[in-house]
Amino acid sequence: MTDETTGVSRRGLLLHGAGAVTGSALLGTLAGPPSPAEAAPRQGPREEVVLRDDFSPIGGWERQGVILSRSLPWESSLMQDPCLVYGEGGGPLFKMWYGSLHAVGYATSDDGSHWTKAADPVLTPTLPSESNALNQPSVVHQGGRWHMTYFGVAGDGNGQIHYATASDPAGPWEKHGVVLTSTMPWEDRWIYNSSLMYDETARLWKMWYTAGKIASAGGEPEYICYATAEHPAGPWTKYPGNPVIRPMGDGGWASLGVGGPNVRRLRNGDYETRIVGWQADYPSRGGRLISRDGIGWRLDRAAMDLDLGVAGGPEDRMIYRQFVVEHEGREYLYYNTKNHLPEWTETINLAVWNDHVPIVDPAKWCMTQDWQVPGGASFEVRDGCAVSLGNAPDGHCQTLQGNARINSLDYTVSASVTPISERVADRDNVLLARHTDRDSYYYAGIASWGNKYAIGVMADGVNTKLASVGTASDIGTGTTHQLRFTLNGSQLDLYDDDRLVLSVVDPTLIPAAGFVGLQTSTNTGRAKFGNVSVTARSGRRP
Repeated sequence: MTDETTGVSRRGLLLHGAGAVTGSALLGTLAGPPSPAEAAPRQGPREEVVLRDDFSPIGGWERQGVILSRSLPWESSLMQDPCLVYGEGGGPLFKMWYGSLHAVGYATSDDGSHWTKAADPVLTPTLPSESNALNQPSVVHQGGRWHMTYFGVAGDGNGQIHYATASDPAGPWEKHGVVLTSTMPWEDRWIYNSSLMYDETARLWKMWYTAGKIASAGGEPEYICYATAEHPAGPWTKYPGNPVIRPMGDGGWASLGVGGPNVRRLRNGDYETRIVGWQADYPSRGGRLISRDGIGWRLDRAAMDLDLGVAGGPEDRMIYRQFVVEHEGREYLYYNTKNHLPEWTETINLAVWNDHVPIVDPAKWCMTQDWQVPGGASFEVRDGCAVSLGNAPDGHCQTLQGNARINSLDYTVSASVTPISERVADRDNVLLARHTDRDSYYYAGIASWGNKYAIGVMADGVNTKLASVGTASDIGTGTTHQLRFTLNGSQLDLYDDDRLVLSVVDPTLIPAAGFVGLQTSTNTGRAKFGNVSVTARSGRRP
Protein backbone atom coordinates (compact mmCIF):
# COMPACT_ATOMS: atom_id res chain seq x y z
CA MET A 1 0.00 0.00 0.00
CA THR A 2 1.34 3.48 -0.92
CA ASP A 3 0.35 6.86 0.51
CA GLU A 4 -0.84 8.75 -2.58
CA THR A 5 0.20 12.10 -1.06
CA THR A 6 3.80 11.26 -0.26
CA GLY A 7 4.66 8.14 -2.22
CA VAL A 8 5.91 6.52 1.00
CA SER A 9 4.88 2.85 1.18
CA ARG A 10 3.91 1.00 4.35
CA ARG A 11 6.82 -1.37 3.76
CA GLY A 12 9.14 1.63 3.36
CA LEU A 13 7.92 3.07 6.63
CA LEU A 14 8.64 -0.21 8.38
CA LEU A 15 12.09 -0.55 6.85
CA HIS A 16 13.07 2.98 7.86
CA GLY A 17 11.49 2.83 11.33
CA ALA A 18 10.72 6.04 13.17
CA GLY A 19 13.11 8.00 10.94
CA ALA A 20 10.89 7.73 7.84
CA VAL A 21 9.90 11.03 6.18
CA THR A 22 6.25 11.86 6.78
CA GLY A 23 3.81 13.53 4.44
CA SER A 24 3.35 16.53 6.73
CA ALA A 25 7.10 17.17 6.75
CA LEU A 26 7.21 17.20 2.94
CA LEU A 27 4.22 19.53 2.68
CA GLY A 28 5.79 21.91 5.20
CA THR A 29 8.92 22.15 3.04
CA LEU A 30 6.95 22.90 -0.12
CA ALA A 31 4.41 25.34 1.30
CA GLY A 32 6.73 27.94 2.78
CA PRO A 33 7.15 29.16 6.38
CA PRO A 34 5.06 27.34 8.98
CA SER A 35 2.39 29.04 11.02
CA PRO A 36 3.18 29.80 14.70
CA ALA A 37 1.23 26.70 15.71
CA GLU A 38 3.14 24.61 13.22
CA ALA A 39 6.44 26.09 14.44
CA ALA A 40 5.90 24.70 17.94
CA PRO A 41 8.23 21.79 18.79
CA ARG A 42 6.77 18.45 17.82
CA GLN A 43 6.41 15.84 20.48
CA GLY A 44 8.27 12.61 19.69
CA PRO A 45 6.92 9.20 20.55
CA ARG A 46 6.30 8.80 24.27
CA GLU A 47 8.25 6.17 26.17
CA GLU A 48 6.03 3.95 28.30
CA VAL A 49 7.20 1.21 30.65
CA VAL A 50 4.90 -1.71 29.86
CA LEU A 51 6.57 -4.34 32.00
CA ARG A 52 9.14 -4.26 34.78
CA ASP A 53 10.28 -7.06 37.05
CA ASP A 54 13.21 -7.23 39.45
CA PHE A 55 12.01 -10.59 40.81
CA SER A 56 11.64 -9.33 44.36
CA PRO A 57 9.28 -11.23 46.68
CA ILE A 58 5.62 -10.59 45.86
CA GLY A 59 2.20 -11.40 47.23
CA GLY A 60 1.28 -14.88 46.07
CA TRP A 61 0.28 -18.43 46.90
CA GLU A 62 2.75 -20.23 49.14
CA ARG A 63 2.44 -23.94 48.47
CA GLN A 64 1.94 -26.17 51.51
CA GLY A 65 1.94 -29.48 49.64
CA VAL A 66 -0.45 -32.44 49.50
CA ILE A 67 -3.18 -32.67 52.15
CA LEU A 68 -5.35 -35.46 50.66
CA SER A 69 -4.27 -38.40 48.55
CA ARG A 70 -5.64 -41.84 47.82
CA SER A 71 -5.90 -43.85 51.05
CA LEU A 72 -9.33 -45.54 51.12
CA PRO A 73 -10.44 -48.67 49.23
CA TRP A 74 -13.22 -46.89 47.35
CA GLU A 75 -11.01 -43.99 46.14
CA SER A 76 -9.47 -43.96 42.69
CA SER A 77 -6.09 -42.38 41.96
CA LEU A 78 -7.99 -39.18 41.09
CA MET A 79 -8.70 -36.96 44.09
CA GLN A 80 -10.72 -34.22 42.42
CA ASP A 81 -12.47 -30.88 42.76
CA PRO A 82 -12.48 -29.95 46.46
CA CYS A 83 -15.48 -27.93 47.66
CA LEU A 84 -15.60 -26.46 51.19
CA VAL A 85 -17.98 -24.90 53.66
CA TYR A 86 -16.22 -22.96 56.42
CA GLY A 87 -17.59 -22.19 59.88
CA GLU A 88 -21.23 -23.11 59.16
CA GLY A 89 -23.61 -25.80 60.33
CA GLY A 90 -21.79 -26.69 63.56
CA GLY A 91 -19.14 -29.34 64.05
CA PRO A 92 -15.63 -29.07 62.57
CA LEU A 93 -14.63 -25.66 61.26
CA PHE A 94 -13.64 -26.95 57.80
CA LYS A 95 -15.91 -29.29 55.86
CA MET A 96 -14.76 -30.60 52.48
CA TRP A 97 -16.43 -32.69 49.79
CA TYR A 98 -14.32 -34.07 46.99
CA GLY A 99 -14.79 -36.28 43.96
CA SER A 100 -12.93 -39.47 43.17
CA LEU A 101 -14.15 -40.34 39.69
CA HIS A 102 -17.14 -42.54 40.69
CA ALA A 103 -18.06 -41.16 44.12
CA VAL A 104 -18.04 -38.13 46.41
CA GLY A 105 -16.07 -38.22 49.67
CA TYR A 106 -16.24 -36.10 52.81
CA ALA A 107 -13.46 -34.85 55.13
CA THR A 108 -13.23 -32.46 58.07
CA SER A 109 -10.59 -30.34 59.77
CA ASP A 110 -10.22 -27.79 62.54
CA ASP A 111 -7.08 -26.10 61.24
CA GLY A 112 -7.37 -26.51 57.46
CA SER A 113 -4.13 -28.48 57.23
CA HIS A 114 -4.84 -31.80 58.95
CA TRP A 115 -7.85 -33.69 57.66
CA THR A 116 -9.96 -36.65 58.72
CA LYS A 117 -11.77 -38.52 55.96
CA ALA A 118 -15.09 -40.30 56.33
CA ALA A 119 -14.43 -44.00 55.73
CA ASP A 120 -17.15 -44.36 53.13
CA PRO A 121 -18.26 -42.08 50.29
CA VAL A 122 -21.29 -39.90 50.93
CA LEU A 123 -22.55 -40.22 47.36
CA THR A 124 -22.26 -43.10 44.90
CA PRO A 125 -23.90 -43.86 41.53
CA THR A 126 -27.47 -45.19 41.79
CA LEU A 127 -29.13 -43.44 38.84
CA PRO A 128 -28.74 -44.24 35.12
CA SER A 129 -27.72 -40.62 34.52
CA GLU A 130 -24.62 -41.06 36.73
CA SER A 131 -23.63 -44.63 35.89
CA ASN A 132 -20.39 -43.71 34.09
CA ALA A 133 -19.08 -41.07 36.52
CA LEU A 134 -20.12 -39.14 39.63
CA ASN A 135 -17.94 -36.35 41.06
CA GLN A 136 -17.36 -32.57 41.20
CA PRO A 137 -19.56 -31.57 44.16
CA SER A 138 -20.58 -28.03 45.05
CA VAL A 139 -22.23 -27.59 48.46
CA VAL A 140 -24.19 -24.74 50.07
CA HIS A 141 -25.60 -24.62 53.63
CA GLN A 142 -28.88 -22.70 53.52
CA GLY A 143 -32.14 -22.80 55.46
CA GLY A 144 -30.80 -25.41 57.87
CA ARG A 145 -30.13 -27.92 55.07
CA TRP A 146 -27.20 -28.90 52.90
CA HIS A 147 -27.58 -28.52 49.14
CA MET A 148 -25.27 -30.19 46.63
CA THR A 149 -24.99 -30.00 42.87
CA TYR A 150 -22.70 -32.55 41.28
CA PHE A 151 -21.67 -34.02 37.93
CA GLY A 152 -22.98 -37.31 36.57
CA VAL A 153 -22.30 -39.05 33.29
CA ALA A 154 -24.81 -41.49 31.79
CA GLY A 155 -23.95 -44.65 29.92
CA ASP A 156 -24.39 -42.86 26.59
CA GLY A 157 -21.78 -40.22 27.58
CA ASN A 158 -24.24 -37.43 28.40
CA GLY A 159 -22.75 -35.29 31.20
CA GLN A 160 -25.29 -33.36 33.33
CA ILE A 161 -25.67 -31.49 36.62
CA HIS A 162 -27.54 -33.31 39.40
CA TYR A 163 -28.93 -32.10 42.75
CA ALA A 164 -29.09 -33.67 46.24
CA THR A 165 -29.96 -32.52 49.77
CA ALA A 166 -29.16 -33.60 53.33
CA SER A 167 -29.79 -32.57 56.91
CA ASP A 168 -26.24 -33.59 57.90
CA PRO A 169 -23.09 -32.75 55.89
CA ALA A 170 -21.96 -36.38 56.17
CA GLY A 171 -25.28 -37.59 54.76
CA PRO A 172 -27.36 -39.44 53.97
CA TRP A 173 -27.98 -37.41 50.85
CA GLU A 174 -31.30 -37.53 49.03
CA LYS A 175 -30.96 -37.35 45.27
CA HIS A 176 -33.33 -35.24 43.17
CA GLY A 177 -31.92 -36.16 39.75
CA VAL A 178 -30.77 -34.07 36.80
CA VAL A 179 -31.39 -30.31 37.05
CA LEU A 180 -29.30 -28.95 34.16
CA THR A 181 -28.57 -30.53 30.79
CA SER A 182 -27.33 -29.56 27.31
CA THR A 183 -29.67 -27.60 25.07
CA MET A 184 -27.21 -26.14 22.54
CA PRO A 185 -24.89 -27.92 20.07
CA TRP A 186 -21.79 -26.10 21.37
CA GLU A 187 -22.41 -27.53 24.86
CA ASP A 188 -21.40 -30.95 23.48
CA ARG A 189 -23.72 -32.85 25.86
CA TRP A 190 -21.19 -32.07 28.59
CA ILE A 191 -22.48 -29.81 31.41
CA TYR A 192 -20.39 -29.97 34.57
CA ASN A 193 -18.07 -28.16 37.07
CA SER A 194 -21.04 -26.53 38.83
CA SER A 195 -20.58 -23.76 41.42
CA LEU A 196 -23.75 -23.27 43.48
CA MET A 197 -24.65 -20.07 45.38
CA TYR A 198 -27.69 -18.67 47.16
CA ASP A 199 -28.16 -14.88 46.88
CA GLU A 200 -30.07 -13.90 50.02
CA THR A 201 -30.67 -10.34 48.83
CA ALA A 202 -32.18 -11.39 45.52
CA ARG A 203 -33.65 -14.60 47.00
CA LEU A 204 -32.27 -16.37 44.00
CA TRP A 205 -30.15 -19.46 43.43
CA LYS A 206 -27.24 -18.95 41.06
CA MET A 207 -25.03 -21.47 39.34
CA TRP A 208 -21.89 -21.16 37.26
CA TYR A 209 -20.93 -24.24 35.28
CA THR A 210 -18.86 -25.39 32.34
CA ALA A 211 -20.03 -26.54 28.93
CA GLY A 212 -18.38 -27.88 25.83
CA LYS A 213 -15.38 -30.14 25.33
CA ILE A 214 -11.84 -29.55 24.16
CA ALA A 215 -11.81 -32.68 22.02
CA SER A 216 -8.02 -32.77 21.68
CA ALA A 217 -7.60 -32.57 25.47
CA GLY A 218 -9.78 -35.54 26.33
CA GLY A 219 -12.95 -33.57 26.99
CA GLU A 220 -11.61 -30.82 29.27
CA PRO A 221 -14.05 -27.87 29.52
CA GLU A 222 -14.18 -25.10 26.97
CA TYR A 223 -16.63 -22.45 28.28
CA ILE A 224 -18.05 -21.13 31.56
CA CYS A 225 -21.79 -20.42 31.70
CA TYR A 226 -24.38 -19.07 34.13
CA ALA A 227 -27.94 -19.99 35.20
CA THR A 228 -30.48 -18.98 37.88
CA ALA A 229 -33.41 -20.61 39.68
CA GLU A 230 -35.87 -19.86 42.46
CA HIS A 231 -35.17 -23.31 43.92
CA PRO A 232 -32.03 -25.42 43.48
CA ALA A 233 -34.15 -28.35 42.26
CA GLY A 234 -35.11 -26.13 39.32
CA PRO A 235 -36.27 -25.22 36.87
CA TRP A 236 -32.98 -23.48 35.99
CA THR A 237 -32.88 -20.69 33.43
CA LYS A 238 -29.70 -20.41 31.44
CA TYR A 239 -28.37 -16.91 30.84
CA PRO A 240 -29.18 -16.02 27.20
CA GLY A 241 -25.73 -14.52 26.69
CA ASN A 242 -23.89 -17.74 27.57
CA PRO A 243 -21.05 -18.48 27.67
CA VAL A 244 -20.07 -15.72 30.10
CA ILE A 245 -16.35 -16.63 29.97
CA ARG A 246 -14.65 -17.78 26.79
CA PRO A 247 -11.03 -18.84 26.18
CA MET A 248 -8.62 -16.06 25.20
CA GLY A 249 -7.37 -17.59 21.94
CA ASP A 250 -4.09 -15.64 22.06
CA GLY A 251 -1.63 -18.38 22.95
CA GLY A 252 -1.67 -17.53 26.65
CA TRP A 253 -2.44 -19.64 29.72
CA ALA A 254 -6.22 -19.85 29.04
CA SER A 255 -6.04 -19.79 25.27
CA LEU A 256 -7.84 -23.03 24.38
CA GLY A 257 -10.37 -23.54 27.17
CA VAL A 258 -11.64 -22.37 30.56
CA GLY A 259 -13.40 -24.28 33.31
CA GLY A 260 -13.68 -25.18 36.96
CA PRO A 261 -15.47 -22.06 38.27
CA ASN A 262 -15.77 -21.65 42.02
CA VAL A 263 -17.58 -18.38 42.75
CA ARG A 264 -17.80 -16.51 46.04
CA ARG A 265 -19.12 -13.08 47.05
CA LEU A 266 -16.57 -10.62 48.44
CA ARG A 267 -17.24 -8.14 51.23
CA ASN A 268 -17.58 -5.24 48.76
CA GLY A 269 -20.29 -7.10 46.86
CA ASP A 270 -18.10 -8.16 43.93
CA TYR A 271 -18.06 -11.73 42.69
CA GLU A 272 -14.79 -13.61 42.56
CA THR A 273 -14.28 -16.82 40.64
CA ARG A 274 -11.38 -19.20 40.51
CA ILE A 275 -10.95 -20.74 37.08
CA VAL A 276 -8.81 -23.30 35.30
CA GLY A 277 -7.24 -22.33 31.99
CA TRP A 278 -5.87 -24.61 29.28
CA GLN A 279 -3.07 -23.12 27.21
CA ALA A 280 -3.20 -25.85 24.60
CA ASP A 281 -4.27 -29.46 24.99
CA TYR A 282 -2.17 -29.23 28.16
CA PRO A 283 -1.12 -27.86 30.59
CA SER A 284 -3.76 -26.22 32.81
CA ARG A 285 -3.19 -23.49 35.39
CA GLY A 286 -5.19 -21.43 37.89
CA GLY A 287 -6.53 -17.90 37.73
CA ARG A 288 -8.78 -15.39 39.47
CA LEU A 289 -11.45 -13.14 37.90
CA ILE A 290 -13.64 -10.39 39.39
CA SER A 291 -17.13 -9.31 38.32
CA ARG A 292 -19.60 -6.71 39.57
CA ASP A 293 -22.66 -8.82 38.71
CA GLY A 294 -21.39 -12.37 38.26
CA ILE A 295 -22.06 -12.18 34.52
CA GLY A 296 -19.51 -9.78 33.06
CA TRP A 297 -15.99 -11.15 33.55
CA ARG A 298 -12.71 -10.01 32.05
CA LEU A 299 -10.23 -12.75 31.23
CA ASP A 300 -6.67 -11.88 30.21
CA ARG A 301 -3.17 -13.22 30.71
CA ALA A 302 -2.61 -11.23 33.90
CA ALA A 303 -5.48 -13.10 35.61
CA MET A 304 -3.29 -16.15 36.14
CA ASP A 305 -2.09 -16.46 39.74
CA LEU A 306 -1.19 -20.15 40.15
CA ASP A 307 1.38 -21.64 37.78
CA LEU A 308 2.66 -25.21 37.63
CA GLY A 309 4.90 -26.50 40.39
CA VAL A 310 8.57 -27.35 39.87
CA ALA A 311 9.28 -30.41 37.71
CA GLY A 312 9.38 -33.61 39.77
CA GLY A 313 6.94 -32.32 42.37
CA PRO A 314 3.29 -33.20 43.11
CA GLU A 315 1.83 -30.48 40.87
CA ASP A 316 4.12 -30.38 37.85
CA ARG A 317 1.64 -31.45 35.16
CA MET A 318 -1.74 -29.80 35.79
CA ILE A 319 -3.40 -27.33 38.13
CA TYR A 320 -7.09 -28.14 38.36
CA ARG A 321 -10.08 -26.77 40.26
CA GLN A 322 -9.44 -24.36 43.16
CA PHE A 323 -11.54 -23.30 46.13
CA VAL A 324 -10.73 -20.40 48.51
CA VAL A 325 -11.77 -19.93 52.15
CA GLU A 326 -10.65 -17.31 54.67
CA HIS A 327 -9.22 -18.62 57.94
CA GLU A 328 -7.78 -16.44 60.70
CA GLY A 329 -7.32 -13.50 58.36
CA ARG A 330 -5.59 -15.49 55.61
CA GLU A 331 -6.81 -17.05 52.40
CA TYR A 332 -6.48 -20.82 52.06
CA LEU A 333 -6.55 -22.25 48.54
CA TYR A 334 -7.49 -25.92 48.07
CA TYR A 335 -6.96 -27.41 44.64
CA ASN A 336 -6.39 -30.71 42.87
CA THR A 337 -3.33 -31.33 40.75
CA LYS A 338 -1.78 -33.95 38.51
CA ASN A 339 1.79 -35.03 39.20
CA HIS A 340 4.55 -36.44 37.02
CA LEU A 341 4.04 -40.13 37.81
CA PRO A 342 3.27 -42.53 34.93
CA GLU A 343 -0.12 -43.43 36.42
CA TRP A 344 -2.69 -40.65 36.13
CA THR A 345 -2.58 -39.48 39.74
CA GLU A 346 -4.26 -36.43 41.24
CA THR A 347 -3.96 -35.12 44.80
CA ILE A 348 -5.62 -32.30 46.73
CA ASN A 349 -3.13 -29.65 47.74
CA LEU A 350 -3.12 -26.51 49.88
CA ALA A 351 -1.60 -23.09 49.29
CA VAL A 352 -1.83 -20.09 51.64
CA TRP A 353 -1.67 -16.48 50.53
CA ASN A 354 1.53 -14.76 51.62
CA ASP A 355 2.36 -11.10 50.96
CA HIS A 356 6.08 -11.84 50.62
CA VAL A 357 6.90 -14.91 48.53
CA PRO A 358 9.99 -15.37 46.29
CA ILE A 359 8.19 -16.70 43.21
CA VAL A 360 7.97 -15.85 39.53
CA ASP A 361 5.02 -13.46 39.30
CA PRO A 362 2.26 -15.42 37.48
CA ALA A 363 0.51 -12.18 36.54
CA LYS A 364 3.62 -11.18 34.57
CA TRP A 365 4.99 -14.52 33.37
CA CYS A 366 3.77 -17.94 32.38
CA MET A 367 6.40 -20.68 32.80
CA THR A 368 6.55 -23.01 29.81
CA GLN A 369 8.69 -25.69 28.24
CA ASP A 370 7.16 -24.92 24.89
CA TRP A 371 3.67 -23.93 25.89
CA GLN A 372 1.94 -27.12 24.74
CA VAL A 373 4.14 -29.36 26.94
CA PRO A 374 2.99 -30.18 30.51
CA GLY A 375 6.49 -30.43 31.94
CA GLY A 376 6.54 -28.55 35.24
CA ALA A 377 7.95 -25.17 36.11
CA SER A 378 11.32 -24.30 34.56
CA PHE A 379 12.20 -21.31 36.73
CA GLU A 380 12.66 -20.36 40.38
CA VAL A 381 13.41 -16.97 41.91
CA ARG A 382 16.82 -16.79 43.59
CA ASP A 383 18.83 -13.74 44.62
CA GLY A 384 16.59 -11.33 42.74
CA CYS A 385 16.70 -13.28 39.48
CA ALA A 386 14.55 -15.77 37.62
CA VAL A 387 16.76 -18.84 37.31
CA SER A 388 16.15 -21.43 34.60
CA LEU A 389 16.53 -24.87 36.16
CA GLY A 390 17.60 -27.07 33.25
CA ASN A 391 14.66 -29.44 33.75
CA ALA A 392 12.82 -29.36 30.43
CA PRO A 393 12.12 -32.49 28.34
CA ASP A 394 14.54 -33.31 25.53
CA GLY A 395 14.16 -31.03 22.56
CA HIS A 396 12.28 -28.28 24.40
CA CYS A 397 13.12 -24.79 25.65
CA GLN A 398 12.65 -23.15 29.03
CA THR A 399 10.61 -20.00 28.63
CA LEU A 400 9.03 -17.22 30.64
CA GLN A 401 6.17 -16.15 28.39
CA GLY A 402 5.19 -12.54 29.10
CA ASN A 403 1.63 -11.76 30.15
CA ALA A 404 1.77 -7.99 29.47
CA ARG A 405 0.29 -7.20 26.06
CA ILE A 406 2.49 -4.77 24.11
CA ASN A 407 0.18 -2.62 21.99
CA SER A 408 2.98 -1.13 19.95
CA LEU A 409 5.19 -2.13 17.06
CA ASP A 410 8.28 -0.36 18.43
CA TYR A 411 9.74 -1.19 21.82
CA THR A 412 12.78 -2.33 23.74
CA VAL A 413 13.07 -5.36 25.98
CA SER A 414 16.00 -5.35 28.40
CA ALA A 415 17.35 -7.84 30.93
CA SER A 416 20.55 -8.89 32.63
CA VAL A 417 21.45 -12.42 31.56
CA THR A 418 24.04 -14.57 33.33
CA PRO A 419 24.67 -18.09 32.00
CA ILE A 420 25.56 -20.55 34.77
CA SER A 421 25.84 -23.71 32.68
CA GLU A 422 29.19 -25.43 32.31
CA ARG A 423 28.55 -26.63 28.75
CA VAL A 424 28.97 -23.96 26.09
CA ALA A 425 25.97 -25.32 24.19
CA ASP A 426 23.76 -24.68 27.24
CA ARG A 427 24.57 -20.96 27.42
CA ASP A 428 22.06 -20.14 24.67
CA ASN A 429 19.82 -17.47 26.26
CA VAL A 430 17.64 -15.01 24.35
CA LEU A 431 15.03 -12.27 24.69
CA LEU A 432 11.76 -12.76 22.80
CA ALA A 433 9.75 -9.96 21.18
CA ARG A 434 6.66 -9.56 18.97
CA HIS A 435 5.59 -12.93 20.26
CA THR A 436 2.06 -13.72 19.07
CA ASP A 437 2.02 -17.51 19.37
CA ARG A 438 4.40 -20.43 19.72
CA ASP A 439 5.27 -20.25 16.03
CA SER A 440 5.86 -16.50 15.54
CA TYR A 441 8.34 -14.22 17.31
CA TYR A 442 11.73 -12.52 17.08
CA TYR A 443 14.55 -13.38 19.45
CA ALA A 444 18.03 -12.01 20.21
CA GLY A 445 20.69 -13.02 22.67
CA ILE A 446 23.91 -14.79 23.55
CA ALA A 447 25.46 -18.15 22.50
CA SER A 448 22.65 -18.61 20.00
CA TRP A 449 23.17 -20.54 16.73
CA GLY A 450 26.68 -21.34 17.99
CA ASN A 451 27.60 -17.65 17.85
CA LYS A 452 28.43 -15.11 20.53
CA TYR A 453 25.40 -13.02 19.58
CA ALA A 454 22.54 -13.80 17.22
CA ILE A 455 19.18 -12.40 16.10
CA GLY A 456 16.59 -14.77 14.66
CA VAL A 457 12.95 -15.09 13.70
CA MET A 458 10.44 -17.88 14.20
CA ALA A 459 7.81 -17.40 11.51
CA ASP A 460 4.97 -19.91 11.19
CA GLY A 461 7.14 -22.50 12.89
CA VAL A 462 10.20 -21.95 10.67
CA ASN A 463 13.30 -20.88 12.62
CA THR A 464 15.72 -18.62 10.70
CA LYS A 465 18.94 -16.97 11.80
CA LEU A 466 18.92 -13.35 10.64
CA ALA A 467 22.33 -12.17 11.86
CA SER A 468 25.16 -13.38 14.07
CA VAL A 469 28.71 -12.63 15.12
CA GLY A 470 31.49 -14.38 17.05
CA THR A 471 31.37 -17.87 18.54
CA ALA A 472 29.44 -19.27 21.49
CA SER A 473 32.68 -20.08 23.30
CA ASP A 474 33.15 -16.31 23.70
CA ILE A 475 30.29 -16.44 26.25
CA GLY A 476 31.63 -17.42 29.68
CA THR A 477 29.94 -18.99 32.67
CA GLY A 478 29.11 -16.43 35.37
CA THR A 479 29.55 -13.38 33.16
CA THR A 480 26.56 -11.01 33.20
CA HIS A 481 25.39 -9.46 29.96
CA GLN A 482 23.14 -6.39 30.03
CA LEU A 483 21.13 -7.22 26.93
CA ARG A 484 18.84 -4.78 25.17
CA PHE A 485 16.75 -5.86 22.16
CA THR A 486 15.31 -2.87 20.31
CA LEU A 487 12.68 -3.14 17.58
CA ASN A 488 11.95 -0.09 15.46
CA GLY A 489 9.82 -0.95 12.46
CA SER A 490 11.85 -3.64 10.71
CA GLN A 491 15.11 -2.47 12.27
CA LEU A 492 16.25 -4.97 14.91
CA ASP A 493 19.19 -4.06 17.15
CA LEU A 494 20.89 -6.00 19.93
CA TYR A 495 22.96 -4.17 22.55
CA ASP A 496 25.22 -5.58 25.26
CA ASP A 497 26.23 -3.14 28.03
CA ASP A 498 24.94 -0.27 25.86
CA ARG A 499 27.19 -1.33 22.97
CA LEU A 500 25.53 -2.17 19.66
CA VAL A 501 26.68 -5.70 18.86
CA LEU A 502 24.29 -6.77 16.11
CA SER A 503 21.87 -5.11 13.73
CA VAL A 504 19.59 -6.37 10.98
CA VAL A 505 16.58 -5.30 8.91
CA ASP A 506 13.75 -7.82 8.61
CA PRO A 507 10.07 -7.08 7.77
CA THR A 508 8.71 -10.57 8.51
CA LEU A 509 6.71 -9.86 11.69
CA ILE A 510 4.66 -6.67 12.05
CA PRO A 511 1.85 -7.60 14.49
CA ALA A 512 -0.49 -4.95 15.85
CA ALA A 513 0.27 -6.27 19.34
CA GLY A 514 2.33 -9.01 20.91
CA PHE A 515 4.20 -10.22 23.96
CA VAL A 516 7.79 -10.60 25.12
CA GLY A 517 9.62 -13.45 26.78
CA LEU A 518 12.83 -14.77 28.30
CA GLN A 519 14.26 -18.08 27.20
CA THR A 520 17.00 -20.56 27.92
CA SER A 521 16.90 -22.27 24.56
CA THR A 522 18.20 -25.72 25.54
CA ASN A 523 16.42 -28.11 27.87
CA THR A 524 19.40 -28.53 30.23
CA GLY A 525 20.67 -24.94 30.18
CA ARG A 526 20.74 -22.81 33.32
CA ALA A 527 20.87 -19.03 33.55
CA LYS A 528 19.89 -16.04 35.66
CA PHE A 529 17.57 -13.36 34.25
CA GLY A 530 17.23 -10.11 36.19
CA ASN A 531 16.00 -6.50 36.03
CA VAL A 532 13.62 -7.01 33.13
CA SER A 533 11.94 -4.01 31.54
CA VAL A 534 9.92 -3.39 28.41
CA THR A 535 9.69 0.18 27.17
CA ALA A 536 7.28 0.85 24.32
CA ARG A 537 7.22 3.85 22.03
CA SER A 538 3.60 4.86 21.78
CA GLY A 539 1.99 6.69 18.94
CA ARG A 540 2.80 4.32 16.09
CA ARG A 541 1.06 1.18 14.98
CA PRO A 542 1.75 -1.09 12.02
